[in-house]
Amino acid sequence: MHIFGKICLWISVVCILVAMWMTAKLYTARAGYIKKKVELEDKIEKNAAEITDLRLKLRNTHRELTHELLQWGPYWNDVGVEIRQDNSITIDIGTQHGLSAASAEGTAGRQFVVHGFQPAENGMEYIGDFQVSSLEANRAILTPNWEMLEGESDSWDGTKKWRVRAMVPSRYHARFNGLELQLTNHSELLNSKLIDLEEQRQLHSVAQERLAQRIAEIAGPQGDVTDADKRPREDVVGLLSALAEAEETRNAILAESDMRRRILLRTIEDFERTQAENLRVVENLPQGDDGGTDAAEAAAQPSTVSR
Repeated sequence: MHIFGKICLWISVVCILVAMWMTAKLYTARAGYIKKKVELEDKIEKNAAEITDLRLKLRNTHRELTHELLQWGPYWNDVGVEIRQDNSITIDIGTQHGLSAASAEGTAGRQFVVHGFQPAENGMEYIGDFQVSSLEANRAILTPNWEMLEGESDSWDGTKKWRVRAMVPSRYHARFNGLELQLTNHSELLNSKLIDLEEQRQLHSVAQERLAQRIAEIAGPQGDVTDADKRPREDVVGLLSALAEAEETRNAILAESDMRRRILLRTIEDFERTQAENLRVVENLPQGDDGGTDAAEAAAQPSTVSR
């Protein structure tokens, strides 16, 4: 065979081998691409379903957000607040910021009610609803639209920026009204207890006065006693002291009476003894006709001393 033919033969063999290798690589790559295409198609179908669900959720969420925003109405953030002494507040927004003095329904002559929120640790803290009592371009005065308790405004922080809302959803009003009713009931109960306490204090004061009066009647008044000579003795020194003095006087009278009775008894005994001696003397006298009889009768005459 010619040399050129041999060279061409070997080149053909090499080309065939290269072609076979490249064909095998092509089939392998094609199989990989087909597998990846199938996986991507499955993933696309799955993502399409998820995208559809997410679009539906987004639409529902947007609808709920719109509904919720309609319930809350317009609002103003970073509102500067100045707390006044009469518990009203001054804010730095007015008609230029969209604040109006008319009601939400547009009724003329009715003040617009707004709701105040102040910053707290876990977000915004609800303060209450306020009436727009004065409105200017860049300033407004808000008055509390509820009956405030004593010291309630002490928790308001005028150094921070507040949030003001035109509306609050109706479901929150029922809760606020319930809490306000509870506070009112507890306040009325507290006032009733304070009234009862004051009555008890008055009754205790009257009881203390009467107790002191009774003690003074029994033990005598304390301190200086004026006009003592114009009052009964028991009112001056007390009933117990007066009774003790009366008992001492009685005992002294009884002792003196007993002493006098004893003296009288001794006197009677002495008289009777003298009388008996006189009778004996008379009996021993010489007896005459008349004199002896008269003397005996005089000696026997009973004593006129009272027993």
